[in-house]
Amino acid sequence: MSPEFYKIIHVIGLITLFTGIGGFLTYGAANAPRAKMVGILHGVGLLLLLVSGFGMTGKMGIGFPAWIIVKLVIFLILGALLAVAKRGRVSPRGAIVTALALGFVAAYLGLTWKYGFSIPKVAPAAETAPAQG
Repeated sequence: MSPEFYKIIHVIGLITLFTGIGGFLTYGAANAPRAKMVGILHGVGLLLLLVSGFGMTGKMGIGFPAWIIVKLVIFLILGALLAVAKRGRVSPRGAIVTALALGFVAAYLGLTWKYGFSIPKVAPAAETAPAQG
């Protein structure tokens, strides 16, 4: 599969994840059937993000730089956000602001990693053979 395919799956995972977060915080835990559905959306979104993210890194051959570790930490925080909000440790407004801020940071890291978060490999200068003549 091409990196573009993984990018499309990644975007679908993002939409699904944030739909789950927004839906859960809108309906709350009181409305059990809807809460179950948005919890499933949240989990499916996380799964799509994880699979497509590692698929992209494998296809692009970029290894495991520091920005991927930061994105994995953001992934874990977004994954735990519903459980923390369900227990009342974070207000719905705080959870939404946290999710949006973390989503922005993750998107920024993913889109600009070539420019600030990886040391570019400089190709050695081509040595020219002395002119015969």
